[in-house]
Amino acid sequence: MKINGRNVLKKLGAIGTVGIGGVGLSGTVNAHVQDPYADRWVAADSSNYSDANYGAEEIDWVVIHVTQGSYAGTVSWIQNPDSNVSAHYAIRNSDGHATQMVHHEDRAWHAGGTNYNAHSIGIEHEGWVGDTNFTDALYQKSADIVSWLCDTYGISKVHPTGVAPCDARDGSGIIGHHQVPESDCGYNAHTDPGSTWDWDYFMSLVNGSSGGGGGGNKFAMDDRVTPTTNLNTREQPGTDQPIVATISPGEIGEIMNGPIDDGGYRWWGVHWLDRNVWGWSVERYLTDA
Repeated sequence: MKINGRNVLKKLGAIGTVGIGGVGLSGTVNAHVQDPYADRWVAADSSNYSDANYGAEEIDWVVIHVTQGSYAGTVSWIQNPDSNVSAHYAIRNSDGHATQMVHHEDRAWHAGGTNYNAHSIGIEHEGWVGDTNFTDALYQKSADIVSWLCDTYGISKVHPTGVAPCDARDGSGIIGHHQVPESDCGYNAHTDPGSTWDWDYFMSLVNGSSGGGGGGNKFAMDDRVTPTTNLNTREQPGTDQPIVATISPGEIGEIMNGPIDDGGYRWWGVHWLDRNVWGWSVERYLTDA
């Protein structure tokens, strides 16, 4: 195992100092650490994961998966003793509803090998590889969970490119399932999360989240923003609301209200200074000015 500052700090207890106990998830066991973002607990079948009792120093990665099916079907499949698979979380695309199914301290069978299963948290996202338009609600919930996991277990908030290290203990970060190495240290046959997964957007949310239950907002009041593309601003949050104006990249606005989640998007109230108009705009298409 490569010894680095992160491993030393974790072993000394400087990273991963967490409270023990449930936080209102129905059915959770008080002896397990629970994050503040999961909406419910539904246990995976006991034949689909390994009781491991891992410590914080042994969790190095978060692996991003896509379900290739529905959220409900995925939760049901992980509860099926014939599946022989599991993940720590499943997240619904429409609204970001998250179900935790395996405790962090236990080994979910999600990464395709004992090495990465033993040193990672797996998150399934409802959708189909290369086809699903993932909602802002899903991205935000996943980012909140991932940011909290990174803060809690000392995982690096980075998305490395290429295949991950052959030995999971030689690195740390947030990767797609396709980046988990095979036994020959090359790419595996998986393709998730696929071409429609917006890594830049997702990682901006991960690094902008507080990770401590406080919401992890991307912007704050009075922040200056500009669109990343021609952007409709509306009278109220919602894609069915009347358009006030279409704002172009380079125009400057000031955050005045929000955020409000509606229709799978996160909306901010923005005063567009050059035009002196006010409206609601989708967070995904806003960046710092």
